Amino acid sequence: MELRVVLLLPLCFPGLQAQTPGELSQREGSNLSVLCPYPAEREYRDLKSWCRWIDQQCQLQVAIIGTSTYAHTERANQGYITIQGDPIHRNFSITMTDLQVEDSGTYYCAYSQINVPLKWISLTVFKELHKLELDSLSVQCPYHALGFRSERKAWCRAVGQTGGCELMVTTDTTYTWGISKGKEGRASIQDDTQNRTVTITMEKLQAQDSGVYWCALYRLYPTIHFTPIMEVRLSVAKRPAATTLSVTTGTSQNYLPGNSTQAGQGVGTYIIISTVLHLLLIPVVILITSCIRHHRKLKRRGNRQAEDIYDKPEDTMQLESTERMETPKDDSKDLKYVTLDFKSQRSPEESLYCNVEPYQAPKNPKDENVEYAIIAHS
Repeated sequence: MELRVVLLLPLCFPGLQAQTPGELSQREGSNLSVLCPYPAEREYRDLKSWCRWIDQQCQLQVAIIGTSTYAHTERANQGYITIQGDPIHRNFSITMTDLQVEDSGTYYCAYSQINVPLKWISLTVFKELHKLELDSLSVQCPYHALGFRSERKAWCRAVGQTGGCELMVTTDTTYTWGISKGKEGRASIQDDTQNRTVTITMEKLQAQDSGVYWCALYRLYPTIHFTPIMEVRLSVAKRPAATTLSVTTGTSQNYLPGNSTQAGQGVGTYIIISTVLHLLLIPVVILITSCIRHHRKLKRRGNRQAEDIYDKPEDTMQLESTERMETPKDDSKDLKYVTLDFKSQRSPEESLYCNVEPYQAPKNPKDENVEYAIIAHS
């Protein structure tokens, strides 16, 4: 319908050549610049504008008169849509920054108060998504700027360059016959007419789901027709073929792609448990080592004290006898009997051995009785 109106506009404005809107496809978040030359007979002080074609009329976005610019929409007021005149080269330029999917639509630059079209642009702002197999997809498709509250909405997959689209799911459940068996139950759609937003969900994505999708208006009469509201370019990559885990026993476990999620959870659990056990084992080993060292130190200290006690007795008396004690032949007898016989006088034939150390005698030495001991074997 939009294209039909565009082709009829030259009938309303004599001298205006018929033209087909130039198709532009821009990624979400990118910028767009459009240069619009105007006829030589027009003064630069005339009104120049940038319109969006909605409901068969111009929805003014921005305008310029001479050097003064005017913003007519919220995005224009926020600086996302600007207009700038160049009277020397007799043209003006339009710039749209940070494009959003809801900016998709038909635009044209115009002059004079009646907005005579100069150039038409059919803009498609697509959303680019990258997913892995078995992931889920959720897309919100706003249409509040289009006013399609009561129209049937659909989610379809673009086919070739012919403009055809393979139906996936529609808001009218009566017409779900077009859903292929491979995608049955994996796609759902919900239309929030209050906020004018369609939400599409796809589950258990496969690599073959990669492609271009449309959130579109779906009409059955007079023929099946899709009018894109938003374009989504989906890329689904395969998950890694296998994950190999090497354990301490030297064995390995291979996980198949279908169980990659469970395998990843098992690997993560094993790593966590192993780490905790190693952290608990380290202080235990340190504690045992410290106990062994401490025990050895105590043992060495006890041996040294015993040696000191043995080497330094409090009282030492060395006695030698003219007769030597013979070791009995029977080693089983551990007891030996000794008789000490004290005599008041020493025999002149016996010798006495003693240790003599220098000692300073006192001034008044005292007389001391000396007793001799004789050791006799019984």
